Amino acid sequence: MAFLLVSAYLLLTHAQGAPVENGALLETLKSQVGLFSNKSEHYLAQVRPPGTSRQIPQTIIIGVRKGGTRALLEMLDIHPNIVVAATEVHFFDWDENYVKGIDWYRSLMPFSYGNQITIEKTPGYFTSPQAPGRIHDMNRAYIVAPINNSSPVNVELIN
Repeated sequence: MAFLLVSAYLLLTHAQGAPVENGALLETLKSQVGLFSNKSEHYLAQVRPPGTSRQIPQTIIIGVRKGGTRALLEMLDIHPNIVVAATEVHFFDWDENYVKGIDWYRSLMPFSYGNQITIEKTPGYFTSPQAPGRIHDMNRAYIVAPINNSSPVNVELIN
């Protein structure tokens, strides 16, 4: 995992330091890798590949800020049998999204094949009093909550 994170860091720093003519190189990188363009709305314009459909997520990742939810999602997304929602959807914790209904929620998911697992990540579900019941009513999806039990590190300054 450390190797992957270091590789991603080097890729990003190399891309930022490289000369970019009219932003074309950066835009190509964004579209190929999906960096900085994580918008669920781009799924609405996608052409449906044969044999795919938009599925309600079978797994939902929740957690606290800086708790590793993005890293977990990025690692899972490497697997060919996993597809992930592009952004935090906030369907179960924001009333204005929840009233739009399950079809709206499904429309924000990527196309996937029957053997693929669809995953959505919204850390806000962790602190929402409504989210657990709403998720349970929709689907008995697996909920993954990364837990980081690290104690603070004491640093002593030496003069």
